[in-house]
Amino acid sequence: MMRKVDIVRNVSIVRSVNIIRKRHMAAALLGAVLIVSMIPVRVLAKDRTGEGWRDKVEITAHRGDNTQAPENTMPAFKAAVENGADWIELDVTQTKDGVLVIFHDADLMRMTGKPDKIWDMSYEELSQINTASHWGPFFKDTRIPTLEEVLDYCKDKIKLNIEVKVNDHQTQDFIARLVGLIQDKGMAGQCMITSFDYHSLQAVKQLAPALETGFISSKAIEQPEAFTSADNFVLSIDLINPETVSRIHSLGKEVIAWTVNDAYSVDKCRKAGADNLITDKPRKIMED
Repeated sequence: MMRKVDIVRNVSIVRSVNIIRKRHMAAALLGAVLIVSMIPVRVLAKDRTGEGWRDKVEITAHRGDNTQAPENTMPAFKAAVENGADWIELDVTQTKDGVLVIFHDADLMRMTGKPDKIWDMSYEELSQINTASHWGPFFKDTRIPTLEEVLDYCKDKIKLNIEVKVNDHQTQDFIARLVGLIQDKGMAGQCMITSFDYHSLQAVKQLAPALETGFISSKAIEQPEAFTSADNFVLSIDLINPETVSRIHSLGKEVIAWTVNDAYSVDKCRKAGADNLITDKPRKIMED
């Protein structure tokens, strides 16, 4: 029969063993946490190069779905939503009387055959012009939309990449009015302001630090870390490569590629690890 002292001794041994085991498990768990913490968040969150890449890469409809309707118009934006795009890219500029409107070019020539400049016309004058006459009778009542119209339609439906078109005719409060309208609509979390003009992004960040921004470039960016007012980089397709994407990802920023319209470009962006593809053919890209 085991003596009482032996029983106590054995219980103490078991407890000691259990304590040692728990300490080893805790140390192992801590080590695993430390190892995982050294892996970049993007590596853990998304692998854009393998199977199922489409679920990890967002698709942006360039000026709306402009294969289904005239670019930068409400029908094109509605088509993008209906076809399942993640984002709409659109261009914002200003009329003579300060109304924020959606239009890409400086003048109306390409879209309407008229040489008039946007900044020389009031919104009332612009609203009388059919910007889709070259599409035939299907869009005969299509007009240049205001940013407010687009925000109202897109709220809670789709994210917006709003490119700022900078010219010498805009008022000094252009950026402030743009940011203010987005905030008034409660859509700061649904919009990203992008531009070739870095100063515009700096102005956005001064007004609304939490509002997402993206610097657009068709030239190689030697020091992406210097662009502190850019949350993301919107790069032309020829700049997309694994090294550039990896470097930008290491800064905690995303890479948006433009303009991606064919299988070769999609494959290039996929292999490089791009986060978002701007395309004129959103439905085709998503189906492929």
